Amino acid sequence: MPKTSENDQNTDEALTKIRKRLRKTLAGFSSDFPAGLDPWDMESSRPPAELFPVPELVLFAFRNILGWRWSGVGEKVRWTVYGSVLGEPVGFELRKFGFTILRAKDPKVPYDRIVGQVGAAMRQIEDLLAPFAIEQARLGRVLIANRFGEFESRYRYFRGKAKKAFAKADKPAQFAKPKGKKKKKSETGLPVGMVAAVLNDLHAAQTEGYYLTTAMIESFFSALEHRLILLRAFSGLPLESGGLEVFLKKSWDEKLKAVFPLDNNHRAGVTLGKLRRIKERLRNPFSHGGVENDGGSLFFHLPGIGVIPANFSNFADSPRFSFIPIKVDNFEECCSVFDAVHDMLSTGALEFPHRFVDAGVDPSFDAKTLSEYAGAIAMGADAVEQWIERWGHDWTTHANMDY
Repeated sequence: MPKTSENDQNTDEALTKIRKRLRKTLAGFSSDFPAGLDPWDMESSRPPAELFPVPELVLFAFRNILGWRWSGVGEKVRWTVYGSVLGEPVGFELRKFGFTILRAKDPKVPYDRIVGQVGAAMRQIEDLLAPFAIEQARLGRVLIANRFGEFESRYRYFRGKAKKAFAKADKPAQFAKPKGKKKKKSETGLPVGMVAAVLNDLHAAQTEGYYLTTAMIESFFSALEHRLILLRAFSGLPLESGGLEVFLKKSWDEKLKAVFPLDNNHRAGVTLGKLRRIKERLRNPFSHGGVENDGGSLFFHLPGIGVIPANFSNFADSPRFSFIPIKVDNFEECCSVFDAVHDMLSTGALEFPHRFVDAGVDPSFDAKTLSEYAGAIAMGADAVEQWIERWGHDWTTHANMDY
């Protein structure tokens, strides 16, 4: 007879303990379900999604821990578990349109009781699985949702709006000359009121461009950091135990250098230097409450003189040196650098990894899947497209529950 390992014994003890707790929490629940009863003949209702945000835990609790009968997959149904509560049939089902509770028609057991007891059981399941989840993350056996399209769209949205605002500032609105009584003219030969209107319109457009550019910059760096995490997976390079956690804790420029080693690439090094300057000069002050790393946000009193910036002449490099902190030249500089960074991360050795990013593939970081990415990339463009097509088909089938 084979010996039982210490780990197996610990697992059995943990399962016995959680079963006992669940049965106490789910008093009145049983795995009994009437033979021949069709779930589609039962009354169905969907509790608010926030009550059961991870319905898969319901399946895990009743099927894997308590041993209830289950079925899956079906038409627009991923899984169903069958049992009873106080003698009345009950089922729990994940359908295309959400988690569903099945009950007998004209039930006597209060709906709120079922929801309350199952909700309490889910909290116990979460406590049980928390250490396991931490260990899986440490080993890299996790998936990260690919939201690059969302981040990139937000960046492009603000970039487009900022471009239009600065174009408007470059060509201020034309105001019709007033008719009738002559108005006092300015040095430009235009009525004073018209000059004021033009200047106000110009200032409003420049301010709008400034606000939108700060949003664009923040969106770009968010998209960049997310993109680097995805590229780390799709590069296919293996990860050591705990390697994913180490990578996620790196700063954005450390992540960038890990994904795109600079080596002797002078052009890439210059681009990265410009990107750092944008981050230090434009992004950080607006993202961290106006604090500038070189003391540009600090001013000291020089007796008999007045207030002096703590970074002295370097204050000329502060966004606060100008009345409008970010102008069209800053905007155009940012766009040029951001485009260069995009080219760095989507061409050459990163062309195929970035194709996975653009396709919306949700990356997994386990060793087997990383090797799949590497294998597809090694075989070339056709293999990459075939892998993406197969993944897309599986994802669509699962998302739409078209089994």
